[in-house]
Amino acid sequence: MKIKNQLLLIIIGLLGFIGCEKEVWVEGCTDSAACNYNIYANNDDDSCKYSEEYGDCDEITVTVFLYENCPIAQYMCGPLRDTYRYFCDTLNQVILFRGFSPNTLSTETTIENFIYKYDIPFNVSIDYNHINNQHGSYTQYYQPIVTPEVFVEWNDNLLYRGMIDNSYQSLGEWALPTEHYLFDVLMAITNEKELEYFETTAIGCFINY
Repeated sequence: MKIKNQLLLIIIGLLGFIGCEKEVWVEGCTDSAACNYNIYANNDDDSCKYSEEYGDCDEITVTVFLYENCPIAQYMCGPLRDTYRYFCDTLNQVILFRGFSPNTLSTETTIENFIYKYDIPFNVSIDYNHINNQHGSYTQYYQPIVTPEVFVEWNDNLLYRGMIDNSYQSLGEWALPTEHYLFDVLMAITNEKELEYFETTAIGCFINY
C-alpha cells in the first residue's frame, strides 16, 4: 500500500510538472507559401507577404550567422530587428532575411528560445550536420569567420559582408555606433543606387572549422 501511494505521488508530481511547462510563443508569418515565412512562428501576426503582391521574394537577401550564446550576437539582434522592421514593415520592402547558427551546440530548442527572447522577426536555423560532424551548406558557401557576420546580396550578387554596425571595434569594447553598414547598404539598394562590393571585419565569436 505504501509503495502504491508513493507511485501515485510520483505520477501526480510528473503531471503537475508537465502541466506547468510554458509554451514558447513566437510571432511571425506561419504561411509556408509566403516570402517571409517563419518556420518557428506558432502565432500568426498577419505579416505574411507574397510574391504576386511584392514581386520576387529573393531579389534582396540578407544572410546573417548567429550563435545564441555569443554576447555580441545577442546584442546585434537589436540592430537586426530594427533594420528588418524599418525596411520590411515601414517601407514595405520585400527582403529575405535569414539567420543560421553554425555552432555544434545549437539545438532546435535553444534556437526557438533565442528567437523568442530577442524578438527576432525572421527565420534562424541550425546549419550544422551532427551526423557528418560538419558545417551545413550555407556556412560552407559563405565561409563566415565569426558570429555575428552578415552578407547582403542583390540579384544573386554579393555586395557586402561583415559587421552589422560598428558598435564593437574589438572584443569587449563597445561604443555607440557611427556606421550602420547593413542599414546603409539596404537603403542604397532600395534607392537603386549603384554599389560596388565592399567588406568590413566582423567582430564576434569565432566559428570553428
